[in-house]
Amino acid sequence: MVTIEALSLQLGAFFLKEFNLSLREQEHFVLLGPTGSGKTTLLRCLLGFQRVSCGRFLLRDRDLLREEPHLRNLGFLPQEYALFPHLSVRKNITFGPAVRGLTQEETACRLQDLAAVLEIHHLLERSVEGLSGGEKQRVALARALIVEPDLLLLDEPFSAIDTGLRERLWVDMKTLLRRLGTTVLHVTHNLGEAAAMGDRVGLLIEGNLEQVGPVEEVFMQPATEKAARYLGIKNIFEGVVVSQDEGQVSFQVPETDVRIVAPRRRPWENNQHARVAVRPQDIKILKEGIPVREDLSENVFEGEITSLYTCNDFTTLTLSSALPLEMRVPAYIAKRCQLQPGKRIRVAIWQGNILTYPSEPERACSDL
Repeated sequence: MVTIEALSLQLGAFFLKEFNLSLREQEHFVLLGPTGSGKTTLLRCLLGFQRVSCGRFLLRDRDLLREEPHLRNLGFLPQEYALFPHLSVRKNITFGPAVRGLTQEETACRLQDLAAVLEIHHLLERSVEGLSGGEKQRVALARALIVEPDLLLLDEPFSAIDTGLRERLWVDMKTLLRRLGTTVLHVTHNLGEAAAMGDRVGLLIEGNLEQVGPVEEVFMQPATEKAARYLGIKNIFEGVVVSQDEGQVSFQVPETDVRIVAPRRRPWENNQHARVAVRPQDIKILKEGIPVREDLSENVFEGEITSLYTCNDFTTLTLSSALPLEMRVPAYIAKRCQLQPGKRIRVAIWQGNILTYPSEPERACSDL
């Protein structure tokens, strides 16, 4: 339904570099990236607020970059909602249809339907200034949807919402947009928001689209080291290929006695430098007296817990061992194992989930 082809621009030192993306009809696509990566700039380009150097923005067979902004039929929910403070909720929502020349009867019919779906009937005559964050969000969403846009653009739509309310609103908004059959391009820097709402996600880092795919694939198998770092993987180590067979490859970590055995997902050359990445939730605590499973046995470490904290249902801890490791375990496991700083434990890495990336040599490894 939507195709963005080779979209490029330069703003000072920032470049958006030949951005390419396709969206399916009724898809909720989340573009994820850090602050300054170009997410909002991309939306400004699509809306016509920012000129591009080159590229196309196709909605079915129309190149919207050749059309004036008010003719593109895009819905937009900005980060701070941008509601008119001097107008009532009703007048905020119906402002767009009035500008576009819709009849009062057609506008009233659309408003009635949206107010019912969004549960804002009781707010219509109120001033927007006294609304809560969640109420303002629903009003701003109604204003964006009442024009029946071909594509809805969401710019960090939950940034002004209290943390405790966000997760419920993620589910509510996704359910609503799915009911309405709306095609959505949603930008955020919040990993949980992307995981909860996206049908697919893309990672935009420093103006480059690093990876696009289903949510689980992108989060479980980041395609590049940059993507892995952005997704919060801190266990990233330099390695040198020392042996390999059909299914496995062994990496020596320079200046240590550590070898990490990982799945062989790409061809390697002996002595080739690489990066080895391990997600914190892929490190398992080993119990004394219980045999180590085969898929854990190649990468076993012993060390001392140096720090530990619990947030919600998970405990994050750091382990001082032959390799410094960050781990994440369910809070009940941490309690059951009586984990605390200073305690020594044995852990193992799930071999099948180890990620590997080619890299340039960073140091001489003549001793390997």
